[in-house]
Amino acid sequence: MKDRIYKAVVLVSFLILLLVQFRLTYNSYVLRDRDYSLKEKTLINDEYGRSISEDKVYNGGGKIIDSILIRNMPALKKAYLSNRHEFIKLSQSVSNSLLKKLQKESTMDSVFQSIVKRNGLDSNLQYLLTFQQIDINFDTKIGDLTVFNNHTPTSFKADQKTPFGIIIDGTLTHPTIQNRITNLSVSGNLVYNYRVTFNLFVDQPGRTLKVAYQMLPTFLLVALCILIIVGINYYTYINWMRQKKETDVKSDFLNSIKHEFNTPITTILLASKSLHENEILSDRNRVNTLVNIVERQARRLHSHINQMLGVSKMNNHINLEETDLNYIVLTLVNDYKIKIQAPDRLTFDPYDSEILVMLDPFVFTTMLQNIVDNAFKHNQSDVKITMIFISKSKDCYTLHIKDNGKGIEADMKEKIFDKFFRGVKDNNVSGLGLGLYYVKQCLDIHGWKISIKTMPEQGTEFLVHIPVNQININ
Repeated sequence: MKDRIYKAVVLVSFLILLLVQFRLTYNSYVLRDRDYSLKEKTLINDEYGRSISEDKVYNGGGKIIDSILIRNMPALKKAYLSNRHEFIKLSQSVSNSLLKKLQKESTMDSVFQSIVKRNGLDSNLQYLLTFQQIDINFDTKIGDLTVFNNHTPTSFKADQKTPFGIIIDGTLTHPTIQNRITNLSVSGNLVYNYRVTFNLFVDQPGRTLKVAYQMLPTFLLVALCILIIVGINYYTYINWMRQKKETDVKSDFLNSIKHEFNTPITTILLASKSLHENEILSDRNRVNTLVNIVERQARRLHSHINQMLGVSKMNNHINLEETDLNYIVLTLVNDYKIKIQAPDRLTFDPYDSEILVMLDPFVFTTMLQNIVDNAFKHNQSDVKITMIFISKSKDCYTLHIKDNGKGIEADMKEKIFDKFFRGVKDNNVSGLGLGLYYVKQCLDIHGWKISIKTMPEQGTEFLVHIPVNQININ
């Protein structure tokens, strides 16, 4: 439960920090995008205003607007006062005519190119001119009436429309607030008043990429910051998990120590106490029995202490001798069989030729004995069987130790060689969690590898891989 809470807190904190970083970076991008070529925008705005100071939209645009509106104003007034549906229909017709005329007779190209050339601006600049709204006023009591805006149905195709109105001229494909140079509303006086609103957008090709390129150092710093934060959080989490694991392992080890040491000590104390009784002292057989108990339990304690000391003192200083692998394994098997009671079995199938390998006989024997001990100790089968045999591949000889026990769970395979780790928490199974750790240490010192084949309820097979370059074959 604590693990889940810790993970959740770390994940939520990281996501919040990530969101804040992205938000700040996005705001920086928006500001940079808004201020991009600010001087050019101001210059073009001023120049455009001067170019059409006596006109509307572009040079000659005012005449087009005046001619169409003055011709249709009386009809629009009459329709508005008598039939609103007819007014809407006539407004749409007038708007379409006006906008098509503005598109057809546009002089905006020459106006814009003149501004660019006169001020030495980038010749790659693109523009877009859009017509946004027409308002008329033929009675101050009625006020302004909208003849056309973005919501007015028109006969124009979708590629001629933008959120800022109908396209009159230009090649810029993505008009935005950021690249809008001007938004003008110009009034005119005919028989009646009117007001038209239009927009001019100017931008460079690939503006987004250019702004992003300018923001590249910021993006890199943000990415580096995020990586550092992830690294710190990951390192902290791994350390926390390692410390937790060490704490759990130490706790298990202390519990094992308590059981493995208390049992023989308690037995020795009880036997010693019994030896003080006159009735027992007078019976030679009972005294011998108690003495044997004390001796066995003392040896058990001695074995545990030696195992702990052996692990703590193990280092790279070993005495390598050229030894026949078949012989040393067979010797151990013959000695071990004395401890096995029928019908349990330990078998060894020697390799068909002598295998001379450089090894430390004592360390190797202890290592192999620990594996065999585990094979019988953790086997709950009615008949416990452990088989040892040797196989050969291209690169190595492999020593197999296979049992018919309950197998090892998949999540424990990587842990069983850890110091003090015990997969079985049952106090009826003796051990300090050092046997397989010792095995791994022995193999590392010899430069050998070990692997495990196991499935629950189908037994376990330990495979010790001995490189061919360490072996002489006779």
